[in-house]
Amino acid sequence: MKVLAQNYFNEVKSKYAEARPNSLRLHKMACKYLPGGDTRTATFFMPFPNFIEKGEGAYMYDADGFKLLDFQNNYTSLIHGHAHPGTVEAVREQIALGSAYTAPFEKQIELARLLTERFPSMDLIRFTNSGTEANMHALRIARAYTGKAKIIKTEGGYHGTTDVFEASVDPNIKKAGTLDQIKVIPESRGVSANALRDVIVTPFNDIQRTKKVIEENHQDVACMIIEPVMGSAGQITPDMEYLRFLREITEEYNIVLIFDEVVTGRLSTGGAQKFYGITPDITTLGKIIGGGTPVGAFGGKREIMDMYDPRQKKMYHSGTFNGNAVTMAAGLAAMEAYDASAVDYVNSLGTFFKEGVKAIFGRLGLDMRISGVGSIYNILFTNKDVKNYRDVAAAHEELNKILYLDLLVRGVFDAERGMFCMSTAMSRADVEFGLLTLEEALKDMLPVIADEAPELFL
Repeated sequence: MKVLAQNYFNEVKSKYAEARPNSLRLHKMACKYLPGGDTRTATFFMPFPNFIEKGEGAYMYDADGFKLLDFQNNYTSLIHGHAHPGTVEAVREQIALGSAYTAPFEKQIELARLLTERFPSMDLIRFTNSGTEANMHALRIARAYTGKAKIIKTEGGYHGTTDVFEASVDPNIKKAGTLDQIKVIPESRGVSANALRDVIVTPFNDIQRTKKVIEENHQDVACMIIEPVMGSAGQITPDMEYLRFLREITEEYNIVLIFDEVVTGRLSTGGAQKFYGITPDITTLGKIIGGGTPVGAFGGKREIMDMYDPRQKKMYHSGTFNGNAVTMAAGLAAMEAYDASAVDYVNSLGTFFKEGVKAIFGRLGLDMRISGVGSIYNILFTNKDVKNYRDVAAAHEELNKILYLDLLVRGVFDAERGMFCMSTAMSRADVEFGLLTLEEALKDMLPVIADEAPELFL
């Protein structure tokens, strides 16, 4: 980061810190008991995180009384915003009857029926407590079903925090090898080298290179897991030819195709697979299907999922809070409310946002990109179209961090990486406010952008 950008960033950090003494006080207190003051690395930012007291609809209210338009929605999980009345009532009714039982109950069936009817790939489904767990079990059952051990994932693909998935999530591209021979790089210290030996990494949207990898390794590969739209990598949308190719070649070589739809489940009533018309073998879900409570799920073809049938005694899957009563009640209420009309509404807000951002770029003379589809988008400080992780990694990430904090000071809460997602709680006026604020922030940043990335001007 050059001097001008650093000075601007320091000014914004000072404005933020001076206006939030209560958040600072709580952060200092939290650091006494929690490493870094929180239990989620993803929610930390400099100079200190914003502490929230409540959420209502499209807005959050922090410890210092600021009202924030929430474009992050707990990293896309709150499809109906905060404290959705139907979900609140469902939880209130259920918790009075008990929060969890050592037994199945009817709401499990109801949510399972709704999801299997909506997602084309799902004959049967099982619930977990997170998307990470769902992906872990999807991988395990793929290995059991095929008798093979290795997995293929895309560079930049995020599938949770188990060792095997902590491979090349956000690697330094200078150390990651070439696209023809991508090096598997652990995301975190402590990741097992043995786990990573079973991982092969390919570039997203690259038919030629993926074909070569599969043909050379298919005898050992149990599954390929992808986000149909790469989320944490920057909302990178797929080429249809690429998705069709993956479906065809995995079928040809007896490789289980897993769609991680933890984020893209919101794209339609049946997720990205229904949106794009490509049906995988296994699907993993999370986020919106829990109505704001912890949740995950995995499901797929009957002949695969039957391996978890306790009557067959082939595989074991349990968990104290799997399919717990509160989550099932909240999830059922949220998903019943997320019908076709709700999908159309939230996606229309997304289109309105996308076109608004493009118009802002035009008015400010900026040659930048907005990636994404449906109700989730990412603003990128690059003048190149993005097709894979390396295209996003080459963008000016430091400018996203400045913009994030600047927007927060102005009352708009997005993600530090530049992600914005819509909720059904938002109105068109809310999105208009977000766009107005974004334009004001980018306008003030123009000298910084010109100094840091002059190529971003038309």
